[in-house]
Amino acid sequence: MLEDKDFELLEETPTTEDVVVNDPDITDDDFTLTQVDESVHEQKFQTKPTTFLKDSLKRFRKNKSSVVAAYILGGLLLMSIFIPIIDRSDIKNPHPEETYLAPKLFNSGTGFWDGTIHKKNIALDISEMPDAQTEEEKQEHWWPSSEHFPQRSAISKKKISKMKYVNAIPSTDSKGTFGIGGYVQFGYYEKNDAGYVEFSSNTFNTLDLSDDLYLTVFDVYNLEKIAAREGKEFGEPANYDLGQCAFYFDYVERDASNKPIDKSIMLVDYAPVHNIGSEVASYAEGKKNISDIIKNETGVAEFESARFAVRMLTDSNDNICTLIGGIAFETNSADEKVKQAFEDMSFTDATRCLSRKSNSGFQYWSSDGIRYMYLSKAYFCSFVYDTYDAAFGLRVNNNFAISDLLNYQDKGWITFKNKYIDETTGEEVEADTLFDTEDSSMGYCLDTNPEHFKCTILDSVHCPLAKPVTLDDINYGTAESDDLAFGYFPVRVTLWQYKVLGYESMPRYLMGTDKSGRDMLKYAFEGLRTSLLLGVLTFAVCFTFGLIWGSISGYFGGTVDIVMERFMEILGGVPWVVMMTLIIIHLGSNFWTFALALCMTGWMGTAARTRTQFYRFRGREYVLASRTLGASDARLIVKHILPNAMGTIITGAVLMIPSVIFSEATISYLGLGLKNMSSLGVILSDNQAELLTSPYLLIFPAIVIALIMISFNLFGNGLRDAINPSLKGED
Repeated sequence: MLEDKDFELLEETPTTEDVVVNDPDITDDDFTLTQVDESVHEQKFQTKPTTFLKDSLKRFRKNKSSVVAAYILGGLLLMSIFIPIIDRSDIKNPHPEETYLAPKLFNSGTGFWDGTIHKKNIALDISEMPDAQTEEEKQEHWWPSSEHFPQRSAISKKKISKMKYVNAIPSTDSKGTFGIGGYVQFGYYEKNDAGYVEFSSNTFNTLDLSDDLYLTVFDVYNLEKIAAREGKEFGEPANYDLGQCAFYFDYVERDASNKPIDKSIMLVDYAPVHNIGSEVASYAEGKKNISDIIKNETGVAEFESARFAVRMLTDSNDNICTLIGGIAFETNSADEKVKQAFEDMSFTDATRCLSRKSNSGFQYWSSDGIRYMYLSKAYFCSFVYDTYDAAFGLRVNNNFAISDLLNYQDKGWITFKNKYIDETTGEEVEADTLFDTEDSSMGYCLDTNPEHFKCTILDSVHCPLAKPVTLDDINYGTAESDDLAFGYFPVRVTLWQYKVLGYESMPRYLMGTDKSGRDMLKYAFEGLRTSLLLGVLTFAVCFTFGLIWGSISGYFGGTVDIVMERFMEILGGVPWVVMMTLIIIHLGSNFWTFALALCMTGWMGTAARTRTQFYRFRGREYVLASRTLGASDARLIVKHILPNAMGTIITGAVLMIPSVIFSEATISYLGLGLKNMSSLGVILSDNQAELLTSPYLLIFPAIVIALIMISFNLFGNGLRDAINPSLKGED
């Protein structure tokens, strides 16, 4: 063990000379500073000093998917601001003629995004020429129903199918002009108290028996034996119950005590109707004079009430099914009620029986039962329909009024030069209008000499007329006509419909129009603007409040945390939809109440994430060191804990914006969406029924919502990594 005596205490520190003397390898130059005015480092800094924000942006740029998402979000935001401003189409008061226009970017005929729609298996209206045989006749005279496809000029590439038998009226043609023949099927009704099912005509009071009334057709079976269907035999006979059908005349007669008595006369006896495919019977005796039968049976010509009725019986319980091919009358009666009653009952074409419209609607015979079609011959076609030509195209021989032409003249679009003979002077006078405005008794220019009439189009950009009006286009009458004096006399003109609607050129809508005629591109981005504004506002409120609530709860813990958590549990226990519904019902469904309803519980997710992160970081060494040095609670929360926890918090909070958009869409499906405002949720709710017929009305808004959701997700992930302080300085 060393002791103090083992050490020698030097009285003075050795000098340089002593060291040099003792160690000849060390010189005085070894103790000279070579860099007096410069900092000495092992290696120079390779990077410049940076801030936390610059470092976060650098890391964010490294995440390519987040950068792309940021560009998409920025593009959608800019489009939601500028497209509603740049697009001049009126979505508040759209033209009713512009409904269901297909998306159009390219010219018609390109086959893609050209404003056309392809239709298949559309019923043809063959009423104009039902007996057409050649393909040329069919192509020329058979067209889809004008009820749904009004402009034939917009139809191209029409292909007609072979004849088919159908058992129901196609939904595209409510007028029943789609086919010929067939049978009315009355089936499966309950018997009345009398033991039969009845279909009757309207009642009438008088019937002049001196007027002949013939029953010309009463067909209760299939003349073709229901044997052919597209050229093929039927399989096993359908299991129809055996039924019988008869034709009656019902009337009311007074007895001696003036008491009304119901009576019936059988005009056609019951004829059996067997299962399909078997031998059947029918009434086929030619004309049958009903007036003679009634006269012989009653001997009177006036009835308190009378009607005709078809009655059907069955042999098995209450199941009834029979087929009637046609019932037809001939009469020379002058009684309008009788004529109407016979017209109500008459049909030789069962297809028309089901669908011909009467005053009471599409119901010929009075009955609570439903009639079905069976084996009507029909043709179908496929074609391309140009929706823009149908809405804005050329209208040939369009009915017009003289007053409208004069309105065009007043606007300076057209001018008229007319010559007529002044009746007072006998001289030829030239006028600048269709009639003498100073002396309306002159009426219209009645001089039919084409050389005395000239129409000139001055403004072809705004004037709807496709060609000048000629004398042949004006339906002239007499000068004394009242119609002439007021300018209502019709003119047949050819005009461009888009100019009638006020367009200088034929419009095109990139995303089409909806059922109200609104431009879907502008409508969707205006809805996106509303949805984004709602989402950002809700996010700002919920994020701020949730951050404060979660910070206090997570930092202090203990009793404070328990009380705050129990309050959140109580508020969170109320279903969101119920709370949303109550607020909207009481305060109305406007923008601000909708935002309030979303903010009521939307902050709790941010508060829970913030609380979790504060529990994670509040016990770290740097927090304890700061507290030891005297940092306040507020400084510890804001400067030390919150920045480290912000990465995880911001990721979930950013997704609140698309979540709000989805929530608004969900509540819109319940009918509680924003009123009198466009939003993506309202658009999807309004167009959900158009998925099969016009899918573009749902696809485009759905794509926008999908981009919003995906972009915010990727953007949030990149933002989380960028603002994480633990990654500062890393690539």
